[in-house]
Amino acid sequence: MKSRDLTKGSIVRNILYMSIPVMLSMITHTVYDLVDMIWIGRISADAVASVTIFSSIYFLVFVLNNIIGNGSVAVLSQSFGSGNQEEARKGIANTFGFKLLAGVVAAVIMYFALEPLLSIFAKEPQVLQSALEYGRIRVIFLPVMFSSFTVTTALRCSGDSKSPMYITMFTAILNLILDPILIFDTIPFLGISGFGLGVFGAALATVISTTLSLIIASWVMFGPKSAYSLHFADLWNFDWAIVKRIVTIGLPQAVSGLIRNLANVIILGFVTAFGTYGLAAWGIVGRLFGLLFMPVNGLVQGGSTVVGQNIGGGKLARAEEAGDVAGKFGFVAMMVICSCTFLIAPQIIRLFTDNPEVLQLGSSGLRAAIFCMPIIATYMGRATVFAGSGFTMPFLVAGIVSQWVVQIPLIFLFTRVLQLPFAFIPVSYFGYALGEGVVIYYFYRQGKWRKKAEQAALAGAQAATVD
Repeated sequence: MKSRDLTKGSIVRNILYMSIPVMLSMITHTVYDLVDMIWIGRISADAVASVTIFSSIYFLVFVLNNIIGNGSVAVLSQSFGSGNQEEARKGIANTFGFKLLAGVVAAVIMYFALEPLLSIFAKEPQVLQSALEYGRIRVIFLPVMFSSFTVTTALRCSGDSKSPMYITMFTAILNLILDPILIFDTIPFLGISGFGLGVFGAALATVISTTLSLIIASWVMFGPKSAYSLHFADLWNFDWAIVKRIVTIGLPQAVSGLIRNLANVIILGFVTAFGTYGLAAWGIVGRLFGLLFMPVNGLVQGGSTVVGQNIGGGKLARAEEAGDVAGKFGFVAMMVICSCTFLIAPQIIRLFTDNPEVLQLGSSGLRAAIFCMPIIATYMGRATVFAGSGFTMPFLVAGIVSQWVVQIPLIFLFTRVLQLPFAFIPVSYFGYALGEGVVIYYFYRQGKWRKKAEQAALAGAQAATVD
């Protein structure tokens, strides 16, 4: 484990140092998701539709993960930036223990609610059965998933951007290897026997890889070469002041995530009107959006850590400059990526399916929405000052406005009133991007995040004096 002091040196280099490994690890993981969908697409369109439905519902429970995870970014990065190692150690232990409990609660709730929720959207028996086969094992392993996020987040907040990247790459490659072995009776291209578990095999490959990711990351973070050397008993020794701070910071952003995921479920309901082929196309486009958005996610995570450490170190001007740099990088990167994607959209969709209807729907949908991404990248880069300072209320307001006030009414207008084709559902993301951008810009100009940052910088300076 090798930490980095992000309060010194070039802001541009620090952001690139933190963001590029995050991007690479996310891209690796998302490439796995795409290849996973390609393998599932070889089973049937029903299989693709079933995984699409489950994935939309699955992320509803991540509000529990996000309350703790989002709050921990500001707490941990500011602790590292101020040099308060004991607070950082307590923050890591509290986050880990809290996440583990949240994962258990989420798994229990989701296991019993899964079939009723899936039944709302899966109208065909085979789609429902495949979704249950895929979903049940994924739900059982939610505690492992939540805990693995905790350790990699803690490593990044310390300034160690490379260890999480290596761990993610290793587990994603393992997942890619396991997928065809577990899914098919005969492994494609090799012609040797596999386990033939179908969509259940795809889910099993994911949980095996996630479990290994947690084991490796925990060894890096808590092993003998770590400066923290946490023990299992430390996870339950809660410092309630730190817990309160994590929850206070994380709750608005987590509720925003819940609101967004609920909105995505509503949107899925509109997509079902276009049948199994529409669901399959939507699932493919969604996976592609996840891949294409990785540079933005990398800049947001990397930039938030740089912002947080500089706030903790009392360097507010550097923190604000980091948000500005992240926004500019995001815009340029997404313009290049989106332009290339627009030109070869049909060829990309063809990697997932040879069904002509799914190919047509997916290509038109991808092209219709692709250029909303540079808009999102610009304001999300600037919004790193919110995440790094712990002022997360803008994310909640932006989530409500962008999807519930703008996007969903637009989709209703397009599909139910005007009876427009499938491609207009992705078009609604332009309304989403503009609505969210206006809210983020308003809160940025309002300046409350600066007061939050000043308070955090003062607390860090006082703690350093006491130490």
